[in-house]
Amino acid sequence: MVSLSDVKRWNTARLDEIHATIRRRLDVLVHSGDDYGRTVPVDGWAGPAADTAASAHRALMARIDKLAAGAGIIGKAVAQAADAITGVQRAVADAEEYARKYGYRISDTGAVTDTFPAGQPPPEFDPGDRARAHRQVVDDITQALRTADDIDQDLAAVLERAEAGEFGTGDEPTVAAAAAAGAVDPGLTLPEPPPNATPSQTAAWWASLSPAGRAILLHDRPAALGAMDGLPADVRDKANRAVFGRQYTDLQHRREDLRNRMTALDRADPAKQSEYFDLEREAAAVDKKLQGLDAIDERLARPLPGQPPAYLLGLDTAGAGHAIVAIGNPDHARNVATYVPGTYAGLDGFATDLQRADIMNQSAGRLNPVPTSVITWAGYDAPQSIVPDAASTSFADHAEPGLRRFQDGLGASHDPIPVNSTVIGHSYGTTVVGQTARDLGLPADNLVLVASPGAGVQHAGDLHLDGVPAGQVGHHVYATKSAVDPVPAFTNFGTPALDRVDPLGPDPTTGWFGGRSFPSDPTAGHSDYWTPGSPSLRGMATVIAGAP
Repeated sequence: MVSLSDVKRWNTARLDEIHATIRRRLDVLVHSGDDYGRTVPVDGWAGPAADTAASAHRALMARIDKLAAGAGIIGKAVAQAADAITGVQRAVADAEEYARKYGYRISDTGAVTDTFPAGQPPPEFDPGDRARAHRQVVDDITQALRTADDIDQDLAAVLERAEAGEFGTGDEPTVAAAAAAGAVDPGLTLPEPPPNATPSQTAAWWASLSPAGRAILLHDRPAALGAMDGLPADVRDKANRAVFGRQYTDLQHRREDLRNRMTALDRADPAKQSEYFDLEREAAAVDKKLQGLDAIDERLARPLPGQPPAYLLGLDTAGAGHAIVAIGNPDHARNVATYVPGTYAGLDGFATDLQRADIMNQSAGRLNPVPTSVITWAGYDAPQSIVPDAASTSFADHAEPGLRRFQDGLGASHDPIPVNSTVIGHSYGTTVVGQTARDLGLPADNLVLVASPGAGVQHAGDLHLDGVPAGQVGHHVYATKSAVDPVPAFTNFGTPALDRVDPLGPDPTTGWFGGRSFPSDPTAGHSDYWTPGSPSLRGMATVIAGAP
């Protein structure tokens, strides 16, 4: 097993020298070998001596071919190792700097220890940030050593196989062809993430890869990378934009196929009418998904003056469709908010969710002009009807692991600086947010519940925020509603005794819920909380911005 001290001593410059030497000597072998290959047969020479010479010539040429094939792959593998080691050594250096920043030290054995007496840091260190830093440093060093061991074993395997003559056939037409045949072997392989990797482990895996290795994965596996929580936002964005083009084309083909099938049906035939209307409904659903993708593409490619860039962090068109888009880069932001929409969320109507994220980002930036990112997380199967879907907790039950993992991923990919993190739910989205905080906890500083039918708990104290003491959670939970909004009005009983039989829980704006409420326009409808200048938008922006 490779040690941390081994990794630090590895000398990529020496490997580069070895690679250059191999290439020079292989060139000599190729030219001399091909010249020697042309010496036999000799015109006019026949008989036993000629036969013996030809046999010896073939045997020697086979050995030369094998040497050339082995040298070809060894040169390639040494160059790959030198490149891969740069990624590992950079990951170790970054982990050491991250550790120092939060008062930790990495020993030569890879152990992470606290440098503060009795493990008590100064008060300016946020406990949640420090715990996240410790976890990330441990994962970074563990993965760096895992990748280093993978490099060491792969290079040793190539050398052993070359020594055993396993590369090339020994019967190539030229020595140059033999060298090229050996280099066809992949050589070193890129390490996979650990099985069932956490977002922190995924971030560590990516950090340990060289730029060349990352480029290969982005080219070959964009769909897998685009869905990995813990990878940097710009990486997921690049991967998902490749996925976007394919999925958009697939939907266009699907729509064309449906229309062709509709055209082929005789609508006047009563036996065909039911099939026609089914196809028509399916085509309409595809059209709505394409409209949602058009809105995403417009925001990604053509931001308006003053708008920050958008990042596509997730996309698929299954069911109602799922999309995750960040306004501003969350990895470098000081304030990060995740907005979870409610019933009917999906690609249909995603344009509205993008507009809400933009206006929240803009409003928070006015209150606190620091880098801010607001993310629309439509990454779950949302209810697609008021009755019976939105009355059930099952959609929130299934959404919990995804939301928790996404939030963990934001922390894993974030710069090593303090961040004010907020999770906002609207309508059924508040049930998703509340249940996740109840069952799995959320790595967030604040929760905002807008027009909630219930957050799945009886009291704010039943929610769990990483790093926030249980007795203080209520000070970090904010809620608002309009007096005329039918969703909170018709889905909550409004009295403590009856609230206990509500499967979604009580209205979180009530005094007995234990959170903090902020005002909304009393005449606002269920979709009007983001009206510019409204008290509800101002309240959300204040929490996002970390403003008083």
